[in-house]
Amino acid sequence: MYRPTIKSNFWLGALTVAFLLLYWWAESNFITVRSSNFEVKLTAARTMLKAMEALQSYRLPHLSRTAAREIADPLVFTLLGEKDSPITTDEGRIDDKITALNPNFAAAMVDMIASTGVERGDTVAVLLTGSIPGANIATYAACQALGIVPVAITSVGSSWWGANSADFTWLDMERILSEKGVFPFRSIAASLGGADDQGGLRLSDAGKEMILEAIQRNEMTLIREGSLASNVSARIALFERIMPLNRYQAVVNIGGGIAAIGHRENGKLIPSGVHRYLPARNYPSRGVIHSFSDQSVPVAHVYDVVAVAQSYHLPVSALPLPHIGTGDLFSSERYNLTIAAIAAVTMLALLAVVKYLDRLHYKWREDGVDPDTLV
Repeated sequence: MYRPTIKSNFWLGALTVAFLLLYWWAESNFITVRSSNFEVKLTAARTMLKAMEALQSYRLPHLSRTAAREIADPLVFTLLGEKDSPITTDEGRIDDKITALNPNFAAAMVDMIASTGVERGDTVAVLLTGSIPGANIATYAACQALGIVPVAITSVGSSWWGANSADFTWLDMERILSEKGVFPFRSIAASLGGADDQGGLRLSDAGKEMILEAIQRNEMTLIREGSLASNVSARIALFERIMPLNRYQAVVNIGGGIAAIGHRENGKLIPSGVHRYLPARNYPSRGVIHSFSDQSVPVAHVYDVVAVAQSYHLPVSALPLPHIGTGDLFSSERYNLTIAAIAAVTMLALLAVVKYLDRLHYKWREDGVDPDTLV
């Protein structure tokens, strides 16, 4: 007796095998998709690595291969400061400092800055501190790769594990990188930093003198107006000396410089990331980034380095440092949609054939033909 194809054990088994093979074919085929600004991100990461190597060769000129092997990562050893020093202004997390030394962090900065809408040739304001030298380098590398011009102002004091060696401050790093031709730009001015941007109570007179010496030897304009509010105004005046605030295409803030964010609590009130406008909050006081935001200038804010790294799927406090160009920031694997579509269409076609055969069988019955007698 004729048995409809859809109920035939043979055909059901054949369809099952065919469908499983087609599913395996679609499931096992991936394509690598590059992220937006792939080449720019890769360039930024390579530039950051070059900058770190330049600082290592300056700081550790006689580091032997044996000594290098004994150090978990010489680049981190070079750029990771002390827990405390005469120019240390605050506590800090070592995870932030190591995480920011990943050269791929420069790619994250490319993504952040590019998302503000900047274009090649634009000018951005940059606010730096000595606390996170890795993020500072990443920002400069991103600006250079994007072809934009950073106008930077630095507060020199540093939290734990930052650029807190009196003879190797962030201003010294900037100068070295400029002299070695890594970056064509440096800060235009600097302040002591600390709780009131004047050094605060934590800095001793000797520590303040060390920072002043660093500012002087790096031939930097000193911002020291006697109060936090005056120092904020002085920064704004320096930025406006170059162009009106509303003509800057973005402002980038790295760290918790008090003059930049206005108050320590503001670091918690303003999430790290890109803001078209700063969130409406009852801020204890306002900093430089608030003035830019009032002029509708987008703000790229990096306060919590670990949070930024995690948002871009970068490893936290990884040693040795990750290889350049790895991770979702650069590329990701996705299903091959062409193969998946072919597999799906083939499955539907097989089902259509089975349905057609059964329909043909019933048509014969309607015509008075017994399918079982057909040869």
